[in-house]
Amino acid sequence: MSKKKYLYILLIAACAGFACNKILDVTPRQSIDSSIALESPQAIEAALNSVYAYLRPVSQYGRDLIAIPELLSDNAAHTNNPNDLYSHSRNLPGAHINNWQSSYYAINGINNILKVLEEGTVPGITDEFRERIAGQAYFLRALFYHNLMRIYAYDPTAIVEDANRGGVPLITTPTLKLDDLKYPSRAPIHEVYAQIYEDLEQAIALLDGKTIGGNDPEFYASSAAASALLSRVALYNGDYERVVTEASNVLAVHAAKFQSKDNYISSWRSRKHPESLFELVYLAADNIGVNESLRATFTSRNTLNSATFASRGNVVVSDDLMSKYAANDVRRGLIINGLGRNNGRNEMTKFLSRSGTPNLDNVPVIRVSEMYLNRAEAYARMIPAQEDLARMDLNRIRERAGLAPVDATVTGQALLDEILLQRRLEFAFEGHRFFDLKRLGMDIIKPSGDVKFEEYRILAPIPYSETQRNGNLEQNFGYE
Repeated sequence: MSKKKYLYILLIAACAGFACNKILDVTPRQSIDSSIALESPQAIEAALNSVYAYLRPVSQYGRDLIAIPELLSDNAAHTNNPNDLYSHSRNLPGAHINNWQSSYYAINGINNILKVLEEGTVPGITDEFRERIAGQAYFLRALFYHNLMRIYAYDPTAIVEDANRGGVPLITTPTLKLDDLKYPSRAPIHEVYAQIYEDLEQAIALLDGKTIGGNDPEFYASSAAASALLSRVALYNGDYERVVTEASNVLAVHAAKFQSKDNYISSWRSRKHPESLFELVYLAADNIGVNESLRATFTSRNTLNSATFASRGNVVVSDDLMSKYAANDVRRGLIINGLGRNNGRNEMTKFLSRSGTPNLDNVPVIRVSEMYLNRAEAYARMIPAQEDLARMDLNRIRERAGLAPVDATVTGQALLDEILLQRRLEFAFEGHRFFDLKRLGMDIIKPSGDVKFEEYRILAPIPYSETQRNGNLEQNFGYE
């Protein structure tokens, strides 16, 4: 069989696996496997779409990157009915997030795309095409690497030196055949962060001025999304001046996305969140289903107006989190009483079949509200602190929630505590809480038993199969 015919068959098979009628579609979900030779602009774009697809499974943003950080922290309680994810709610050894394999599959696909674009051997590629594809690829690689670092390594702002085994393997060249196979060790934490910075800076420059996605640009990487992600990464890196710079760059263009108090609840009822800077779109073929979707995990209803118990709802709002919302906080409107066996349980409805189809919700990965809270925390942690500016950003969030602004008497640690409280309340059940506690070196206080930051359970175990295959890959402390 000729090479071209073989590649064509592989391409058709890959499209069939993703239920597509053509290689290219209006949303980033049609795909081909990264091992397919990229010999045309269409194949390259389809390969990029396959990378977006790696963000959708249960092990990524389909559930685990959103739900498990709530369970590992003090935000969520588990009903134990059913018991899926119960061990995570108790922070049992080894109960953590495991996105290792799917992330490195995606990274390998990205590396393949970037290599082909760099070689410049594919006919029909314009400079605009190269910049548009490479910019998205750099953004996605940075996102995958940052999530790997949050899960498997310490953050630069809080490291237990005796337990530190470094970051994660840093791979920037593709593996397409056995001869390419390498067994890398874990790169130092600062080197992985340097690579993430470099990727995001490339993405910002390459995507500047480009609009991708027509009416749904939030479903694709953009220059603004890359700046927003860099503001988050810089916060984890303790690079507070960079946090301010990148958040300010985003807000200079997209401050109008910030929703008002009157629109806050309705913004969570629309298919696409109006605050999104980067959002994962889920179409019918992506429906995760009744057992593992965010809807099924967080709520006992199929839709907001359902009057009968549907299923599960085994991850609910903890009493501690609920107690932190003031009676007049508009965000309380997103929390409702469960049905059936969840009657008396507080359920978060940020993911409740917003598309109109049960278990099918888009996932906002970065919202514009985060830019205000990232910047507020950075202003408060700068030396010298810029507390007036920190209070201004903090009060945007407080006043939008219906709370009175803080005044100049709130300073120092009290100001930082209030900023972190508003992060907790604003991003509840969006997958931030555990990672915020971890990057700050804070203990997790919960009824099932406290988890000290110095404990090995703070980091996830590297999958056993990976450490067995790669003798250079050192396991995290406590899991040997």
